[in-house]
Amino acid sequence: MSTSIEEFKAFVKNYPKLKHEVREGKRTWQSIYEEWTLLGDDGSWESYKESENSKITSTEGQEFIKSALQYVKKINPDDITKTIGTVQKVLGIVQSFGGTKGNQNRINYAPRRRVDPLFRRFDDYDD
Repeated sequence: MSTSIEEFKAFVKNYPKLKHEVREGKRTWQSIYEEWTLLGDDGSWESYKESENSKITSTEGQEFIKSALQYVKKINPDDITKTIGTVQKVLGIVQSFGGTKGNQNRINYAPRRRVDPLFRRFDDYDD
């Protein structure tokens, strides 16, 4: 490989936001390379440097992911199963209290013809 390409790779490492420009489709590597050969390293490349704040944010994001994974590792599947079972029992009790009132007011209409419930229409029921 020629030395100019190696120099360009080193240049791109110093300005990581250029990668984002290419990935988002705003620029091409060819256009960046041509501009770099014309202007050199002294061009208007400062806007493509990664700021210190973004490095801190990415480090914080990595720390968050690590702590979240450690938390997930500590979760016991048996405890989750027990909790879901308890919630289901509570919901069953609540439904049994609310369900008795609703069933008394409900009127069951028989369909005029045998139709799959998914395909019933309003006029399939007796008046």
